[in-house]
Amino acid sequence: MKMKKKGLKTMAVCLCMALSIGVVAGCQKEQSSEASGQASEAEEIILNFPCIWVGTDSKANVFGQMVDDFNETYDGKYQVKIEDQTDYKLYRDKIRTMISTGDAPDIFTLDTMADLTLFASSGKLMDLTQFLESSEMSERFMEGTIDKAKIEGVNYAIPYEIGLMPIMYNERLLTEAGVDSVPKSYEELWEVCENLNGIGVYPAVQQTKDPAWISMLWYSYALAACGGPDIYDKGLDDPAYVEAAELILKMFDYTASDGLGGDATTANGHFFNERAAIYTNGSWILGRIQSEGVEGLYENLTVAGGLSYDGNNGGAYVSSVQAYLAAGKQEDPKKQEAVEAFFKFITEKERIVELTNDSGSVFSVKIDNNELTDDLQAEIIKQSSEATFTIETFQSAMPTEVMSAFPPALESMVLGDITPEEFVEQLKAAN
Repeated sequence: MKMKKKGLKTMAVCLCMALSIGVVAGCQKEQSSEASGQASEAEEIILNFPCIWVGTDSKANVFGQMVDDFNETYDGKYQVKIEDQTDYKLYRDKIRTMISTGDAPDIFTLDTMADLTLFASSGKLMDLTQFLESSEMSERFMEGTIDKAKIEGVNYAIPYEIGLMPIMYNERLLTEAGVDSVPKSYEELWEVCENLNGIGVYPAVQQTKDPAWISMLWYSYALAACGGPDIYDKGLDDPAYVEAAELILKMFDYTASDGLGGDATTANGHFFNERAAIYTNGSWILGRIQSEGVEGLYENLTVAGGLSYDGNNGGAYVSSVQAYLAAGKQEDPKKQEAVEAFFKFITEKERIVELTNDSGSVFSVKIDNNELTDDLQAEIIKQSSEATFTIETFQSAMPTEVMSAFPPALESMVLGDITPEEFVEQLKAAN
């Protein structure tokens, strides 16, 4: 009997020990699970950003450093991963494809209100309205900038880079051609072009290869001269669109032959190397002119607004929102917080001042003109603020379909296959 009691007692002790071990193991497992959950919650949030501001883009160095600084500041919490994109057309196509298939990037840029409206209708964009209306954010931007970017009262993007597009002249070449001052009208422009032909340089720069950016800007200026400040409200049936096409067609008489089929690299090369004397592009190109242009080019630049036509509509400035910052709609609130943290970081005034001074670009964040280190850039901003009127670029004012039709229609017109009237008809058909 004693042996049985002892055996029972031993079994009881073993059972208690086993239960204790089980409880401890269970507790350890639960603690391990909790720790794993905490680790999961603390996992670094990655934001993917297909970005065009890389490579030779004038904003690449400083903007790249801004991203690096953000990643260092939020190390272990947030990280922005840049996916280099160097071709603007391929970039636009990539974003459109991603959104159409329901897979919007975490962060991306776009350059037209038409695309922003289209993307917003997909339901794939983050609503930034409340974020931008906070006192911390709303006070950062130029008056009215945020409101103009709203779609039915909602901000789906931040208007970030503002494009100011002056007409640029190589003053040294003008002087060599016997020209005392920049032309104020198209009638004067033709005379200047003849003089420049006389010294063996191409008067102006053009291009027809998609997206025909520089020629699109010239067309925008021609529309301002022929149609005035409300030209885009009048619609493509207005005769000013044909008149402007006639002006552009004549300008091709004063450009290099490779303007037909030429791309931005070809067009820029003519102006940067003093083979051409008259050029238009956004203020952001100033940085590249300084770094890539021949010695002395930058010092010989002078800038001006638009030309008059038949005595009307001179002194206009072409400008537009050049880049909107947008984000894909996020289901995870922590990921949305990460996006907002990044947008706050890259719109801080001190960083925008550095980016502006380094790139020559202009941004929607308010800064003081006395903080600008480049006199030419300051002059562009001053001229645009004093312009008789400003209009958007043709690209930003038109639907994507019209802009897709613009380069081939332009090329056909320059080749003589279609008339200026038929050029406009092709744009209307695309619309």
